[in-house]
Amino acid sequence: MSEEASADFSRIYEAYHGKVLAYAAKLLGWPEADDVAQDVFIKVGRSLGSLEDPSKLTSWIYAITLNTVRDAVRRRSSHPDRLAPASLPGPAEGAEDSPLARVPDTASRTPEEAAMRNEMIACYLDYVRQLPRSYYEVYVLSDFEDLPNDKIARRLAVSLGTVKIRLHRARAKLHEQLRRDCRCYVNARGELMGEPRGR
Repeated sequence: MSEEASADFSRIYEAYHGKVLAYAAKLLGWPEADDVAQDVFIKVGRSLGSLEDPSKLTSWIYAITLNTVRDAVRRRSSHPDRLAPASLPGPAEGAEDSPLARVPDTASRTPEEAAMRNEMIACYLDYVRQLPRSYYEVYVLSDFEDLPNDKIARRLAVSLGTVKIRLHRARAKLHEQLRRDCRCYVNARGELMGEPRGR
């Protein structure tokens, strides 16, 4: 990697590592979030030279993140010993305000609950990846990066109204697909769970 590419990678890592880590932890919990984030940035580093349009950096990184999280969920589902970890490390000292501090503890899930949760997450990520490009871009900036609509509009150079419409349609499409294909419920701990219909 050239010095220039190395500097670009360092800036990208600084800007996105926390967001990727928080997103992975939100879906997978503490045990795998760091490994997933590391995998994401290994892939980013290897493929950075192939990114033709730098304005697509954010959606490109989140596409890599979606794929990496989905792969981790599927790997974990195929290894039952990884479904219910004995204990989860907490956030670093003084990191109570970190998004990771708000991640629910998944250690108390039964293996069956963990497997169903993994299946639901993989299904959700597949649906997100299938969104039309214009909906996908708005959705990832809102849901994964927690940007308000006005900042999304500026980032994508579209009107605020366009952002609201695309975000509404993206969420409606995801909701429709999940209602059609999944049976969702809340378990005794208040966690959203799901499984494919027909079971």
